Amino acid sequence: MKRQNDIIRRFRYLLVFGGVFNILLAGPLMIPGLADRYLFLLSDSNALLHLGGIPYARPVNPAHALLINTAGIDLVLIGSLVLYASGDPGRRKGIVLLNAVGRLIFAVIALYYVLKAGLMRLVLVPAMVDVLISIGFIRFLFVLGRSARE
Repeated sequence: MKRQNDIIRRFRYLLVFGGVFNILLAGPLMIPGLADRYLFLLSDSNALLHLGGIPYARPVNPAHALLINTAGIDLVLIGSLVLYASGDPGRRKGIVLLNAVGRLIFAVIALYYVLKAGLMRLVLVPAMVDVLISIGFIRFLFVLGRSARE
């Protein structure tokens, strides 16, 4: 039992990190005006680091700006769900597994856009962090399941 409690305690730290990571990185995208400044900051950082790719350009169509704001809202909500799952990871495994899968899908799609459309390469940093978080989530779910069977 002590082993399982230790696993859950460490799992909670990773869940909190994953949720806060989502909220901090996506929070600025929720707010019209701030989202633009945030994306220009990321684009400028990408250029400063000489990472290559097409710089960010302000959306001309307001529907595109709305989609950026909506993505920010969705990612903050997802981060909040991961924080919620950290309260009882044993009973909220479904949220964790779905989040891990979603993070992996994001990383694949980000890589696609970097390779095929010239998206700024800075986007690969959060994509790689998401892959690592996903691996951690899946590993903990596996270990937690194995520990419960013992």
